[in-house]
Amino acid sequence: MSDDFAGDSRPGSAAPSATVMMVVQLAAYAIFALACAAGWLWGISENVVTVLALAALLAFVVAWPLRSDTVARVVAAIVGVASIVAAALPADILGSSGECIIIPETSLQASSTGTCAADGALALLGTAISHWASTALVLLALLIIGGFLRQMLREQRTELVRSLSSFVLGGVTAVAAGAWVVTARVMRALHDADALNVSAPLFASSSSTWYALGGLLIVVAVMVALAIVSCRWWRELQLGLNSSVRAAWLGFVLMPVLIFGLAAFAYAFALVAMV
Repeated sequence: MSDDFAGDSRPGSAAPSATVMMVVQLAAYAIFALACAAGWLWGISENVVTVLALAALLAFVVAWPLRSDTVARVVAAIVGVASIVAAALPADILGSSGECIIIPETSLQASSTGTCAADGALALLGTAISHWASTALVLLALLIIGGFLRQMLREQRTELVRSLSSFVLGGVTAVAAGAWVVTARVMRALHDADALNVSAPLFASSSSTWYALGGLLIVVAVMVALAIVSCRWWRELQLGLNSSVRAAWLGFVLMPVLIFGLAAFAYAFALVAMV
């Protein structure tokens, strides 16, 4: 796996220490997490996270930490932008109006206007989640198929596994950037649903609270694991300033942060399921 990364261990290479890289990585986590939490607490728009995701994607592609491959960088940029756009599209463009059907009073108790509006907001959110998830799956499938086809078309298939894994890993990292945007949408939707007086708030019962805390612990454990792995890779590789990519360390730092978006998305999806 370590051979997939760009970099060299020349004595003259000037690069941050593992401690500095860890601090930068934690800062990136904190920025994304705070932006998502702001949507939940104060209803801040997910557009803030969209901008952050685009900026992180741009930095990752420019400071490419994987094996030097222009095609892989271009493909990562394309699928990353496609993923972020799919995550940021308004739900009404996706074919859902968020309408709520009020149950007739003659059969069951009629829904209140606030509850109906909240249900409509969650319906829109469900459309956005399913649209991004399906788009991400298609992009990942195309990455794998395209990666294999590209290798098969090469006249000399040297280092096939390394080249293929580098190509796919870069694409997966880029696609995961969109997961942060969806997570931010979920958080803001939970704020909006709470503001509309949903009849069953998220932490209405002790069991849901424990489930939420347990899921949070799992997500934090994934973040710590990614940080430890990143630090270990850095020490093994002594990743320095590549002659072609002079800030490869930055891309190396951002890669686990972007991938972690998938874990954050899974946690946010679980929260929606508990509403």
